[in-house]
Order: sequence, then C-alpha cells, then structure tokens
Amino acid sequence: MTHYLHSDLTHTIIGVYYDVYNGLGNTYPEHVYEKAMLYDLQRLGIRCSRQDEYQIFYKETLVGLQKLDLFVADHVIVELKVAPELTNLHMAQAISYLKAFNKEVGLLLNFGGSSATPKRTYFSPQAMSYTTKPLEQSATALIDSHITDQIIGGLYEVHQTLGAGFIYRIYANACYEELAQRGLPVRRQREMQVVYRNQPLTKIKFAHLRVGDTALVFPVAITDINQISINNIKDWLRLEQVPLAIVANFYDLRLRPVVLKA
Repeated sequence: MTHYLHSDLTHTIIGVYYDVYNGLGNTYPEHVYEKAMLYDLQRLGIRCSRQDEYQIFYKETLVGLQKLDLFVADHVIVELKVAPELTNLHMAQAISYLKAFNKEVGLLLNFGGSSATPKRTYFSPQAMSYTTKPLEQSATALIDSHITDQIIGGLYEVHQTLGAGFIYRIYANACYEELAQRGLPVRRQREMQVVYRNQPLTKIKFAHLRVGDTALVFPVAITDINQISINNIKDWLRLEQVPLAIVANFYDLRLRPVVLKA
C-alpha cells in the first residue's frame, strides 16, 4: 500500500471537503466554502488558518505578500477553486505555492464541478523542472541585443523560479530584483501617461519597470493578454522617447514575452 507524506492529515481534510461539498453543493462563491472548511477542521481540533498573508521571497529578497486559502497544521497548503473543472494552471499555481512556502504537500479542492474532485499536489526540488523557449533572435535584436537578451532572460528566470499563480506585484518586484542583479539600469515606475490625440492627457497608476533609455518592461498577471492595449503602449513609448516595450504575462504556464517597438 502506498504511504503518502502527511497521509492521515490529508485524508481528514479530503473527508471534510466531501462533507462540505455534499452539504453545500456547487453554487456558492469560494469564500463560503473556505469558511465551511475552516469550521469543520477546527471542530475536529485541527489547527487551520484562512486567508492569512505570508511573505514571498525571490532569491532571498522579499518581493511581496500572498494569501493562502487554507493552511492546515503548518504542513498542508489547501487551495480551493469554484470552476467547472480543474486545469493544469490550477495545478501549477498550487505547486508554486508549495515551492514558495517550502512545503511538500498540498491539496487542490474544486467546489464548482458536477462532482467532488480532490487533487493532491507535491513539491520536490529534485523533481521540479520548467521548460522555456527564448525569443527568436530577430525579436531580441530589435534595438540592443545585449540588453534585450538580458531583460528577456531575466523574465524567464523569474517565471522559472516563482512559477504561475501569484499577484502581479510579486512578479514586478521579482523582475526588478532580477534585472538589477544582472547589472541593468532598471528603475521602478508607478504611473502611466495617458495620451489622447498625441498629447499627454493625465496619469494613471501603473506599476512597471524602465531599463535605461532602452525599454519599458510590463510584468503582468492577467487571464487575457489582450486586455493590454498595444496602441496605448506604443503611444507611451513615443511620449517617453523609449524605443522598446516588453510585456510578459506571468499568469500563463509558459512565458511568451511580447516585444513592441515605438
């Protein structure tokens, strides 16, 4: 018989999951199931926290805070979803959290499907691997091949190290640290100028990075990259007199940086 790490604890958590799923069905928002799971686990005398914030480090540098749905007995990270079915992205997110918090065992529990579908997740540094594909040379050589190669290489390094599933501020901070460690003249930017009829109109809050006079870097974490307006970025490049923009969506399982010229 196969023995899993923390098997008694995960067995109990999964039992609570079935009780909550059968008791509430699949029509409520996620926070309802979190509260029900927390209630039943604490009723069983199991230490459990809900939506607590924890520090996320990138190469020993604090880059932000991330909330966990449930953290049980200091051993098992539990991620709850309300989706028609679990996806590879959901699994990658759960593994990213294990990696970030240096835990080995997690549970991914979906309350949105037609039946209860618990998934165990595991993290092992020896087994963890990512595959990334650099951009074609024609793309990285648009302006300054050395700087663009360093920027894009740094973005891949952040994605490989952290994985998917964090909020964009964590990726933005990690990208800043990585590019700075590579010796690039990177600066944090907090605002974006809105351009109308080729004239600056107003500023809005928008966290991004500027690398010297060569590139603006936009680390984002959104479900649809088309939410980013290419024309707005190009207008902004012309206003800032910067020749290159690089948009990297860290929401995806595979990083696909988009390189834009003014």
